[in-house]
Amino acid sequence: MRPVIFDGRFGWLHPAEGPSGVVLCYPFGYDALCTYRGMRRLAERLAARGTPVLRFDYPGTGDSAGEASDPGCWRAWIDSIKQAVALLRETTGVERVTLCGLRLGGTLAALAAQELGGVDGLVLLAPVLSGKNYQRELRAHYRKWLLMPAAMDCEAEPDTDAFVEAYGFRLYSDTLECLRAVDLQRDASRPAGRVLVLDSLDPARVDALAAHYRAQGMQVERQSFDEYGKFMMESLDSEIPQAAFQSIEDWLARATGDRSAGERAAARGDAGPGVDHIVEHAADHIGDHAAGHMVEPGVIETPVWLDGGRMFGIYCTPESRFSAAPAVLLLNTGAVSRIGNARFGVRFARRLARRGIASLRVDLGGLGDSQPSLDALSLDALYAQAGADDAACAARWLTAQGHRGAVLLGICAGAFVGLHAASREPAVIGAVLVNLQKFTWRNICDENGKPSVPVAAFGSTRSYLRSMSQPRKWLRFVRGQTGGLPVARELAARFAARFGATLADWIERACGIQLGLKDAQGLITALHARGVDTRLFYGVLDEGVEELERYFGARGGRLRRFGRIGVVFRERTDHAILSARAQENVMSYFEDFFQNTFGETRQTDPSVAGVPLRVGLARRFARVTQWLLKRARALRLSGEAQ
Repeated sequence: MRPVIFDGRFGWLHPAEGPSGVVLCYPFGYDALCTYRGMRRLAERLAARGTPVLRFDYPGTGDSAGEASDPGCWRAWIDSIKQAVALLRETTGVERVTLCGLRLGGTLAALAAQELGGVDGLVLLAPVLSGKNYQRELRAHYRKWLLMPAAMDCEAEPDTDAFVEAYGFRLYSDTLECLRAVDLQRDASRPAGRVLVLDSLDPARVDALAAHYRAQGMQVERQSFDEYGKFMMESLDSEIPQAAFQSIEDWLARATGDRSAGERAAARGDAGPGVDHIVEHAADHIGDHAAGHMVEPGVIETPVWLDGGRMFGIYCTPESRFSAAPAVLLLNTGAVSRIGNARFGVRFARRLARRGIASLRVDLGGLGDSQPSLDALSLDALYAQAGADDAACAARWLTAQGHRGAVLLGICAGAFVGLHAASREPAVIGAVLVNLQKFTWRNICDENGKPSVPVAAFGSTRSYLRSMSQPRKWLRFVRGQTGGLPVARELAARFAARFGATLADWIERACGIQLGLKDAQGLITALHARGVDTRLFYGVLDEGVEELERYFGARGGRLRRFGRIGVVFRERTDHAILSARAQENVMSYFEDFFQNTFGETRQTDPSVAGVPLRVGLARRFARVTQWLLKRARALRLSGEAQ
């Protein structure tokens, strides 16, 4: 596959020698993140059967130029599909084109096909049939997310007509107005000669759409999409819809026949698909990188291949004269591609470039568009040491470009990868590790890649102490709607473990004897010894705080002995950094840390001494703890009196 850039749109061409090509149309926002791996696999499967495929990001999405808030997005999205069709025809010489879209991508594909005319085929995967219903669906998803533990302490967005938010992605008023008016049956009455519809969400309306298309003289095939639910899960858990993809392959094959590649080339009258023409738009994976392109005034982005074409990344630099200052390395968040949750990776890279700071957002091996391409991922794979090796490789690539080292930014699993890469790679000179869940990892997945033990049976201690101050929680307990004994046992075990860790630390400091916890302390010691300025950044109620305090005491206080290691807490910071407030918290802190530590004018970063929690939260924590101690003392005295 080769990266392509056309009119600010970024995409991928999967060359093949067939006479018919496919343009894949992504869904919107979080749906696109969940299904990114699957859509890539579909493109690869089709190309392997002789069908060239082009997949791309709409304007203001993914790696393309622009923002979702730009005016005219809806029109630009439809036009970009029409441009993609023209590019596919021009670069591969295909005779026929099929548009294949998932969810909102299916709607956009149908509308673009209606305007284009002459589209051979249209594949609709669970298409959005009504724009009004889709907006209600997005709002419902957002309300559901706010109730999840991962959204704890996040700042909820107002319910407004200015935008609709779902998992950090937004549709703004300009786009919403266009979307509200969309009715697929009315607005795309005869989009293509042949249509394949796979849907299990709204059978009655889909059946009506299929009947309408048949009445217009189109060949329509209607199938169920029973794998939809498992396909639309978050990136790590998303399962490839094998049956649906096979149906698409078979449906396309019936239109083109199963001629050999040589027969198809002879019928076309040449010896190849004409991919040489794409040189100005793309870079083969053998090369190091393609030519850069401007994504906004003063910001240049260049697709790059690392480690001989095994890893892919986007090198984002200011247009001004190159600086040898350190560059920022943005690591994958979990199994999400380099784009990042709520497009964090793209937005922050361009924000840094506007401040004169270069960055590389990279897909580690097996993620995004790097190699190998995988049908499934597991937690063990995300936390494997191979990820740290890949991050170290990316850091060395940045130093090879002339930068004075790499400063890592990792979130969740990316923080784990960054921690282990920074502890041993000389090219890494700094790191901000956000909501780090584990310092060390032991494999927990079975032969099917599924966790065989609970990853986190309970939330953080702070979240439980906080909930204990809420009367409605006690009311549920009194009514028998929830059990408090398992929670009490878990909290007691945690306090006991924390006391044991504190005692072990006292013994080590007094006698020089180290009792347990060697791995986590060894990582921190290695960072400090290497001079890697590191900050552990947490949302105040993130479950990762539990792991921090297990190893390094309350609020990571025992890290104060390491002069280059700091701990930072921020309110209104959800775990995966999906909310706008959380993103701003991380970006603004990282910018200050980078400037204070690696800028020309360096200042003392107060987080080295440990930034305390907000006074209000600390006081509430102290009051609850005192109450628990008093109750324990009263129970003990009562027992002695008997």
